[in-house]
Amino acid sequence: MKKVLSILTIATISAISLFAQDMESATSMYNEGVTALNAGDKATAIGYFEEALGQAAIIGPEADELAYNCQRNIPTLLNAIGKELAAANDIDSAVVVLNQAIAKAEEYGQNDLAAEAITLIPQLYMQQGNLFLNQKDYAAAVESYKKVVEANPNDAIGYLRLGQAARRVDDVETALTALTKASELGQKSAADKEIATLYLTMSNTELKAKNFESALEYAQKANEILPNPTSMQIAGTAALQLKNYAAAIENFEGFIAASPNARNIDQIRYQLATAYEATGDKTNACVNYKAILNNPQFAEYAKHKVDNELKCQ
Repeated sequence: MKKVLSILTIATISAISLFAQDMESATSMYNEGVTALNAGDKATAIGYFEEALGQAAIIGPEADELAYNCQRNIPTLLNAIGKELAAANDIDSAVVVLNQAIAKAEEYGQNDLAAEAITLIPQLYMQQGNLFLNQKDYAAAVESYKKVVEANPNDAIGYLRLGQAARRVDDVETALTALTKASELGQKSAADKEIATLYLTMSNTELKAKNFESALEYAQKANEILPNPTSMQIAGTAALQLKNYAAAIENFEGFIAASPNARNIDQIRYQLATAYEATGDKTNACVNYKAILNNPQFAEYAKHKVDNELKCQ
């Protein structure tokens, strides 16, 4: 019996000694982390704190305070490193580290820190997208802004920027979807301007390709959103080619009303006169032919119409 007690006593003493050594090792690891942190080496500090935390988990309740301190430090330092990377414009690396911070913060119950990092990530992608946009790397900007709205589906500016970048790489579907969403979320003025510009660009491209139906369609869409003399001119020209004289007259009259001193006003009046003439409206045809009698380019033709064909009064 004495022998058994002796063995138990030795085992107990050994366990106490082992516990003391483990606690000492864990504490030493933690202190090494503090030293590294004071020296500004956050990455090394995290490594020591993680090692100390692992040892504390083995030790048990006696190391709860040590574990708590490690758990407070690890996500905080990860968050700080993420911010430093962001400040250096290494956004992709910053997001990787911030996601690590979020995971650790949620695991350790630091919900406020996790929420802060979650909010920061779309802001960093916005920063990255703006940088690409300024550099005219529109394709890269599109990818960054997509991540912004994925992270925050209610970010009106994110959708607006996505639409702006997508428009510049001719990704019409993405641009229209994003700009429409931006308009719905409160950026109507800026978004509508971008949409109108997109349709205007498309209409001009179609007009040059002599796709008059598409040119008219897109120009009319641009005018519905934001009336513009250029889109009116394109719509009028396309409509005239399609012998849609009513649409041609409406758009040319709109152009003249919006831009009466335009450098190409006589060209517009000439086209308008031919549209009126085609509909049998002699009075308005005469008004517009007379208006271009002093233009060397159109004078001879206009005079012939006024004096001989229409016999304008």
